[in-house]
Amino acid sequence: MQALDAVPTRRSVATRAKLISVAERLFAERSIEGVSLNEISKAAAQRNSNVCQYHFGDKQGLLQAILDKHVPGIAAAREVMLGRLQGSPSRRWLRPLAEALVRPVAAKLHDADGGREFIRINAQLIALHTLSVRGVPASTMRLAHADRFTRALQRALRAAAVPGPVARNRGMLAAVLVFHGLDDYSRLLDAAGERRATVDIRLFVANLEDAVVALLSAAVSAGTGSADGSRRAREIFGEQ
Repeated sequence: MQALDAVPTRRSVATRAKLISVAERLFAERSIEGVSLNEISKAAAQRNSNVCQYHFGDKQGLLQAILDKHVPGIAAAREVMLGRLQGSPSRRWLRPLAEALVRPVAAKLHDADGGREFIRINAQLIALHTLSVRGVPASTMRLAHADRFTRALQRALRAAAVPGPVARNRGMLAAVLVFHGLDDYSRLLDAAGERRATVDIRLFVANLEDAVVALLSAAVSAGTGSADGSRRAREIFGEQ
């Protein structure tokens, strides 16, 4: 196993980058669960079948390296957008917050260095992401990089009179909509061979932002907002 404090060499840095790139492609094509570390090593033309374990420890370590490659840029772009919010949290924040949720991730559609693969991998990880944001230790990976964004969104939803449990669910649903929507659209772009890609991407992203705003700002129905939420849930799912 590689020592955590070892000084990386040029060769080791290049090997890690190649393994990450191959893993992005295979995880995106065949799913995280459908690809073994040994297959990644072979596809990266590595003689040592344990090279992934040497560099990343296990599959979660490799996934963490993929997140660490892409997430800091998304987080930095989102921070800039959050910095433009003016005044106290209110319903007016929901549009710019939707844009901050969607646009930095949608920009990955144009990233030739694994951007679309990152979107597809995150669509598979979205359940772990939402649990992580809610403080549930479902994974040892560092998944949540959206603490400030999440807090701003929850404050804006409270200001819009959306009850806390409903607001948390809407945040989760918005994240699912964004990553699965972009996942499906990235596959559509690949299948279409990039024809009219720029125009189509702009339209899709604008529509996606509108959908997120609508989801976040929808009026809370009497059933959803009822204090008797447990009975309402039983009614919805047909439980006795």
